[in-house]
Amino acid sequence: MFFLQSCSPINILATGTSAGAVVAESNRTVGEAVDDTAIKIKIAERYAKSKKGIFLDVNSTVKLGKVYLTGIVESQDARVEAVKLVWEINGVDEVINEIEVGNSQNLKDYSNDLWITTQIKTKTITSLGLDYITFNFESINGKVFVMGIASNKDESEKVIEIIRDVKGVKSIVNHIIIKD
Repeated sequence: MFFLQSCSPINILATGTSAGAVVAESNRTVGEAVDDTAIKIKIAERYAKSKKGIFLDVNSTVKLGKVYLTGIVESQDARVEAVKLVWEINGVDEVINEIEVGNSQNLKDYSNDLWITTQIKTKTITSLGLDYITFNFESINGKVFVMGIASNKDESEKVIEIIRDVKGVKSIVNHIIIKD
């Protein structure tokens, strides 16, 4: 529950109000960024109304109509509902479900994952500059999920290389879209 800042109302507002700035640095058109932001807001609305508590437990990232779901929920029913609610939204082309069923993280695990994510973001911005904002990174129990849009295969490989070099990374789940 601690690591889900991307679903928070404040982050949703920041995403919505900064869409223009993000488009300037990403590989999406203005229309694609607006569509993705609208989907993200609809996901948050549906999750907030859910009786399964998924609003705090599931993180969603939207890129070009593809929705990536990560997090830890307490039951398979909550996992299924999280996916079902996303599929009900117009404009969703694909749902990639990386939600795990189990106990939420303790403070030590959360801190380790936060450190891993911070290291990845720092090294990526150092290497790619502002282009790093086209990528989302989330670490859960040392498993790093990377989602985003790369300009080419070299950029995608560079991001994966950066992640591999961070201490504490156990595995990488790569959902990078290469947009030529």
